[in-house]
Amino acid sequence: MGYTEAELSILVVDDEEMARLNLQYRGIDHATDVLSFPMLEGEFGGVASHMLGDVVISAETARIMSRESGAPFESVLDLLLIHGILHLLGLNHEEGPAQARKVKFKTEELLSMLGHDGKVFEWFFEEENCQDSL
Repeated sequence: MGYTEAELSILVVDDEEMARLNLQYRGIDHATDVLSFPMLEGEFGGVASHMLGDVVISAETARIMSRESGAPFESVLDLLLIHGILHLLGLNHEEGPAQARKVKFKTEELLSMLGHDGKVFEWFFEEENCQDSL
């Protein structure tokens, strides 16, 4: 994706912490699957161009998604990490159908690079989880 020397931080939390972060930063009072905090955007976006930002994943929500979809837990974590990273890079499914298709295609491509069949995650793009994450 053109960021071979970039850094990001990954934090895996429980639903309680995710709900706290979601409320604090988005004003939404419940847990979500993944949050992204980009450092390439905003007023100080150029300060540390090698820092992509932070991705926060709810392990509890990922476990529920795994159970409900039948996808292995580790695969769901990969999916959420990719989804979060794409948000760090400015790809946002909430900006309309064309952008949503681009996010879906790129997610499937990256999942494939990790050895997953991206088509197995169709449920993710149809659920509100995808519409609610950042």
